[in-house]
Amino acid sequence: MKKLSYLASLVVLYLPLAASAQEVTPKVEIFGGYSFLRLNLGANLSGVPAGVDLGNFDMHGFNVSFAGNVARHVGIVSEFSRYTKSESAFAPVPVLGNLSGDVSVLTLLFGPRVTLHRGKVEPFVHALFGAARATATASGGPGLSQNTVGYAFAYALGGGLDVKANNNFAIRLGQVDYLGARSGGQGLNNFRYSVGVVIRLGNR
Repeated sequence: MKKLSYLASLVVLYLPLAASAQEVTPKVEIFGGYSFLRLNLGANLSGVPAGVDLGNFDMHGFNVSFAGNVARHVGIVSEFSRYTKSESAFAPVPVLGNLSGDVSVLTLLFGPRVTLHRGKVEPFVHALFGAARATATASGGPGLSQNTVGYAFAYALGGGLDVKANNNFAIRLGQVDYLGARSGGQGLNNFRYSVGVVIRLGNR
């Protein structure tokens, strides 16, 4: 009877220790995956006539980030993303041939992230700030081409959910961000969604 009581006491003491042992905070987290960006061009861009709304512009690309966890639940994130879009159409004047356009958007953002490192499911929120670069190229017919490059202050406010496979690998089920950009008093309000894998290195 004493042995059973002793074993029961050990089990009661061991369970909290085992649970806390599974709550590992990695030193470094590297994320990479697919990303979708919906640009809300709206009606407030320079050169757009009053009352004209350009609507939304969907783009596809990738998102990669490097996070160093400075505390159990707090990390500093460096993130890079790139999106592209291509369109083509027949010109109304045959001599111009086909009209084509290519648009690319790059973002480079930094900032803090708070993650609940507990159990297999780890939610997080972040506030990232940096810069965005947009390039648009239009061409049609011989000698007809135009290239435009623009820069803006950018920021991403959002969060997501990681599911651990083990202490070194996780699946990011989703990262949803409000991606804003401001330049010359004008702004763009955009939606971004990313999904991919997370490599986790080291333990705190």
